[in-house]
Amino acid sequence: MPATGYEIAGEPAVLVREGGTEFLLPEATPRTSLRGPARRAPVFYNPAMALSRDLHVAVVQRLSQVMGRPLEIWDALAASGIRGLRALKETGGVASLLATDLQPHAVEVLRSNLQRSAPSHVRATAVSADAHEVPPGAPFDLVDLDPYGTPAPFILTAVEALRPGGVVAVTATDMAVLAGAEREACQRRYGARPLRNYLCREAALRIILAEVSRTAARRGRSVHPLLSYERDHHVRAYLRLDALRGDEPSPVRSVPFEGYLGPPLLHGVKGGPLWTGPLHDATFVDGLRPPSEPARPLELASWLERLREESKVDALFYYESGEVGRLLHLTSQPPLESILAELKEGGWKAARTTMEPSGWRTDAPWPEVERCIRRAERRPPPPAGAAHGATEAPAGRATGA
Repeated sequence: MPATGYEIAGEPAVLVREGGTEFLLPEATPRTSLRGPARRAPVFYNPAMALSRDLHVAVVQRLSQVMGRPLEIWDALAASGIRGLRALKETGGVASLLATDLQPHAVEVLRSNLQRSAPSHVRATAVSADAHEVPPGAPFDLVDLDPYGTPAPFILTAVEALRPGGVVAVTATDMAVLAGAEREACQRRYGARPLRNYLCREAALRIILAEVSRTAARRGRSVHPLLSYERDHHVRAYLRLDALRGDEPSPVRSVPFEGYLGPPLLHGVKGGPLWTGPLHDATFVDGLRPPSEPARPLELASWLERLREESKVDALFYYESGEVGRLLHLTSQPPLESILAELKEGGWKAARTTMEPSGWRTDAPWPEVERCIRRAERRPPPPAGAAHGATEAPAGRATGA
């Protein structure tokens, strides 16, 4: 329970702890949402995103290791500032943090928490500023866009505020738009047609990556995803921006495209343009380690394990066992472990996905997937407790049924 009896920015406050970080919030700040977007408030704090912030701490630590130095960070839409505060307190990977917000009261709270918690060797500043404008102090190593709703209006500024090789972290919570419930709004906002089937959440993530990729290309940058995911009514991606090569083909296109061999889409269904390249950098994901005091330790450990598996089978779109069973009119649903085993024994890569408990990815084309599933239907069930993690396929790839 939060501790009471404190004061911040001239009003009663509570002391809240998330992970290894304590911070003060005005007593009136909503803190009750456990899943999904919380109600917007002058000082916005959503405890449902604690797991995402656990992962953010791990990412900042990993980025600092990769770059070989502490990071200069701009938290462009800071709200309560807890994401930046946790990076400050729980990693040794931050050289400076600029936290900005348009809400004056939020900035007062930010300043008070930074004065209270920021290590002395870190330059930590909170100012009232518009995230549509590149702030003094640019360029940065990491720009964090975590808006309430769409990030689209802020992406160009984030790109312009990054130094070459820097990373933009972008969140979107407008899932009704991105996942197809509001198709016309998606086309207006992102210039893309969403998918309205079980793949809608992955398509939503890929629409956001396509938006960043197109925007970055306008400034001579290309996108290299380090880590991308969908969870708890939001999508988030960490994208490194490199210099754009003139001969570099764009992975942004509509689906299905010529040569598409992924999960079948209903006849006539089209989506995009969206990002069709990798969602992760497997080497980067392999190096992620949990913070010393995560807010959700068990969930984070399980999620990181699944992310590591999935990053090694980074194919376009995942399969969902029930959807595939209905498509193939199976008389019985083979266990997921049997499907993965058939694919790997056939020389293909296969892994569970973070997108769906009954979902999985493979680099096998659909005709081979169908053959493996029909073989799995006849396969004896695996022993209890059999491993289902994925990955590297055996040497050599089968070409027949």
